Amino acid sequence: MFVVAALALAAAAPEGVRISTLVTDRQGKAVPGLTIKDFELREDGVVQKLLSVDARKPAPRRLAIILDEFHVSGDDSALVRDAVGKFVDEQVRADDSLIVLKPLDPLTSIDLNPDRARARAAIAGFEGRNGNFEPRNALEEQTMGRAPALVEAGRAQVVLSALRALASQMGAKPGRSAIFVVSQGFMPQRRSFTSRGLPDAGIVERFANRYDVPIYAFDPRTSFDASNESAVILGQLVAETGGTLARGADLAGNLARASREVDSGYVLTYEPAHGDDGKYHPVTVTVVRREADARTRAGYVSQPSAEMRRAMEDAMHSGPILPTRLLRRSPLIDVWSGVTRISSGQGRFVVTWEPGHSLSSTARASASRVQLTATTKDGKVLYEGMLAPVRIGEAPDGANADRAEFDAPTGRVQIDMTILGIRGEKLDVDARDVEVPALKGTAPLMLPAILIATQSAREFRQVSGDVNAAPDPSRSFRRTERLVIRVPAYAGATPVAVTARLLNRLAQPISTLDAVPGDGDVTQFDLPLAPLAPGDYYLLFSVPGPSGTVDQRVGFRITG
Repeated sequence: MFVVAALALAAAAPEGVRISTLVTDRQGKAVPGLTIKDFELREDGVVQKLLSVDARKPAPRRLAIILDEFHVSGDDSALVRDAVGKFVDEQVRADDSLIVLKPLDPLTSIDLNPDRARARAAIAGFEGRNGNFEPRNALEEQTMGRAPALVEAGRAQVVLSALRALASQMGAKPGRSAIFVVSQGFMPQRRSFTSRGLPDAGIVERFANRYDVPIYAFDPRTSFDASNESAVILGQLVAETGGTLARGADLAGNLARASREVDSGYVLTYEPAHGDDGKYHPVTVTVVRREADARTRAGYVSQPSAEMRRAMEDAMHSGPILPTRLLRRSPLIDVWSGVTRISSGQGRFVVTWEPGHSLSSTARASASRVQLTATTKDGKVLYEGMLAPVRIGEAPDGANADRAEFDAPTGRVQIDMTILGIRGEKLDVDARDVEVPALKGTAPLMLPAILIATQSAREFRQVSGDVNAAPDPSRSFRRTERLVIRVPAYAGATPVAVTARLLNRLAQPISTLDAVPGDGDVTQFDLPLAPLAPGDYYLLFSVPGPSGTVDQRVGFRITG
């Protein structure tokens, strides 16, 4: 059996946390008649006492359908129009609210209503444009340009923006909600590449989690490569939000099955032991029956306590409001920027980069050098110079090798990069802000984890013994590689040990990593990737503290 759980952040504390759960048998049929004794729920790996389990009954629904014209082949346009039209006519009930939209439809006009004529008009106008980068109007050309790599990144961002807006608006009103996305998938947009205010997949997942809105994805192609990077983000979104990913030409049947799932299932309610701490908590659900499997979201973020909300409000109203700096994450490069050592009043700051992994091989070859300038928020220059890609060997003319490294005071560091091509031509810009944290009393502080891929036993020994080895900017690795992982952590000014666990894509523990010898100030781990199957994984780092454990979760992908 499969259990699909969508976790609701908005549950009030007295009512506990509520999890909408779907249970089906191996033929995909809903399993009725389950009671509280049939379920086991774990939060943070600890079994929780269930307060209630209630079977859901059909009720008015709030449904949104995104027809992702950017990522559907033109050859499949008629199939999509026919299947989605059939779904609206046969599966959407009179008391359901519905919206059908395409990525470039104005998000300000999102309005779920019973008007089926408007939905049918949107379906009739659908035409797939996957691989066609010719802009249809001046606005599309202005916002995305014409270069295929930049257009692809812009299109993915537009789809993610629509998903975030829909999750927020649909969950803000009562009623059972779900988002259906018809798409072949698109290149993953990593959080570190996303401009402030623009969502990445992680932000979409958090919004869907908060408002209890599962995302269902439908790939209409008859042939596809499930390991292709363009398909990864769809699988990630549905796995993290409690939906499903259906592939194949039976789009009408797949939509109908998803519609039935939205109608059925159970609501599990429990009182978490941690209370309102504003932290992320992984959750798993198991059906205690023979031949039962469980699939749940990775977890949820609890509400902040009243004291935490007051502290956040005080922080917002303290001091002058500074002008917003325009930030941008270029898809042409992957960047690692952060603090690797810290002392009273300052930290050791490192920046590395390499061509973007989400791009084609041709686009990856276009970025040759980066002109890097690092300043404090008041304009003091901390570093200025030309930077080559990390571990490329001999640096291009005029570029420093490997990385930029400098001391930075506590507070915001502004990183501005101009990306240059092989002939020195300007390709793009990248601007980001990174905070250098301050040590506060004896409270534990964990700095960003450093992951370094090695190709051979000799390289592994060299990197393991080199405390200054440059971090890998990407989080995509091959099974033939072996990771050296370093996690600096402090309690006051004293370095402290870190524990690490390897999790699967559902944030379920696989194994505990043992620390290996390294720099005495930094906990170091060794992770061979050969025993692991291709797919998405997480590393969960933890440090105990007087007010509870401090965690850091880092996602990565094994490509094969």
